[in-house]
Amino acid sequence: MGEYDILIVGAGPAGSAAAIQIANRNPDLARRTLLIEKAVFPRPKLCGGGVTTHADALLAKLRVQLDVPSFPIHAIKFMFEDLRFTVRIPNVFRVVRREEFDAQLAQHARARGVELREGEALVDLEREDAGVNVRTTLGTYHAQVVIGADGANSVVRTKLGLARWDRIARLIEILTPADATRAPEFVEHTAVFDFTPVTRGAQGYYWDFPSFKQGVPMMNRGLGDTRVHPYFPRASLKPIFEEMLAQREVELDDAHLQGHPERWFDASAKHSAPRVLLAGDAAGAEPLFGEGISHALDFGMRAADEALRALARGDFSFTDYERRVAWSALGRRLQFKRALAHIAYGDRGRWFYRLGWQVLRAMFGK
Repeated sequence: MGEYDILIVGAGPAGSAAAIQIANRNPDLARRTLLIEKAVFPRPKLCGGGVTTHADALLAKLRVQLDVPSFPIHAIKFMFEDLRFTVRIPNVFRVVRREEFDAQLAQHARARGVELREGEALVDLEREDAGVNVRTTLGTYHAQVVIGADGANSVVRTKLGLARWDRIARLIEILTPADATRAPEFVEHTAVFDFTPVTRGAQGYYWDFPSFKQGVPMMNRGLGDTRVHPYFPRASLKPIFEEMLAQREVELDDAHLQGHPERWFDASAKHSAPRVLLAGDAAGAEPLFGEGISHALDFGMRAADEALRALARGDFSFTDYERRVAWSALGRRLQFKRALAHIAYGDRGRWFYRLGWQVLRAMFGK
């Protein structure tokens, strides 16, 4: 049985950020840290791929530079039915392919001295007074602390008995070829957020993000349903998506349509147990826009600091983890965006959205 001080499950942005933070804080501890990932990099990851300025600031704090292709966004077009306005902010975010972004971030963790094992999935974990026994598809380990950063369908969360059906959002996505010389999203470096789907019961928006995949211009198109009001009727996403694509003269190709879940953050929920912490999508993202990369990085770094504190003090109860997260800058952002999502996706009638769009356009748009 392998012995480690810290075992991190999931090498996405949260898990890799946790590993890098540990290495930056304590290089010796990095050599006693194991990072496991069920997939093999570069692995596909459904996501709009928006890297915000906050995410870049966190990467700088981790002392990480990622050399991955990205497409800079200088304007955001907000739409609702026939109403629209554009907010222009140079470099407001950039669009990356997550398979490239995540792979490089994980390699930075490995380069800092953390052992990374790909193609190894968590099967079970058992907490005891002396640590956590972890069983994977390839072996068994004993760790003082486990950080669960294994996504919205977190096995760690499930094994802790903390899974909740009413905190899961739904997203569908497709990549379509684009002409970078003519498509306005490419020419004007613009991302589109269309909130018209709220009139059809979706608790979210449709997006068009210009991006490149292996050097080929592609439009990342998707539709999200945050389910921030979990007891509202579930919208049928595929017909709504087809309708939004048809407005853009794009036919839905079922062969390339993909879907994935996303967990939204609830400050009142448990994100820890003795010797185990949750981070990133395993704990929850924000349900307003579903931006997850910056929050995952932030969550991973905070979980790493909590694990380091526990090892230094010999106190692995993590009784204060939820409160510390909730009152942090990260927690306050997540809670604020959840409050806005409750308002935005509250099925308040077409008049509410049309009036709101006119007010927002007068305040921010052109």
